[in-house]
Amino acid sequence: MQVERKFITDDLEIIGIFKEFAKNRKHLWAWQQNPDASGKRPVHFIHIKKVDVIKKTIIVMPNNADGFRFTKGSEIFLFCSERGLAIKTAVRELEKDYLTIPLPVGLNLLSKEFLEKIELVEKENEQSNLHKRAAPRSQAKSGQYVGIDKLDESNKVVRADLFQLYDISAGGVGFKVHDPAEFATGDRIRVSHVDGKPLAKPLVGTVVAVRQMDDELTDTFKIGVKFTSE
Repeated sequence: MQVERKFITDDLEIIGIFKEFAKNRKHLWAWQQNPDASGKRPVHFIHIKKVDVIKKTIIVMPNNADGFRFTKGSEIFLFCSERGLAIKTAVRELEKDYLTIPLPVGLNLLSKEFLEKIELVEKENEQSNLHKRAAPRSQAKSGQYVGIDKLDESNKVVRADLFQLYDISAGGVGFKVHDPAEFATGDRIRVSHVDGKPLAKPLVGTVVAVRQMDDELTDTFKIGVKFTSE
């Protein structure tokens, strides 16, 4: 009977795996255990930009628009859910738009049982959160989009994007993103238009939840926003 491997320690195999990730722009999970400014553990989707065999380093890029929310001086975890590969590593360089890690000397191979228990982002549970809403929300029709402006502390627009609408009410809005770091709890946003129609008075709110949705073909996260009185 073949013994199940728990680690990969062969240098050439490890280099080959990361070069394959870079070639295919495979999105991986990355996170730190220590909380960010929002009080939550920062979780990102990332991709491998380059594997430098001479310098024995790997350049990692964030998939989201605003860059990394990681803290300098703290280790990060990388995880490939499809292959069950994971590492904990130091960070040599950390900027908003990239980070550099040393080429790992080993990769952990996680068991199927362990993989089934991993929950890096809270799962969406619609029924358990209904009691938190001040007003009932209307489910969006398929193909409806919402214009979202992300605001800074002085209410200036940091970026503006279109996202698929999930639901909306007088008290808040839910929309879908494909990266857990696209928004964080505490972010201020403004809804500028719904389904292509500009709002007479844009709605301002605060992100109160980022949850992973299970019933989607690709990794999808629901951003829950509570409108303010502004």
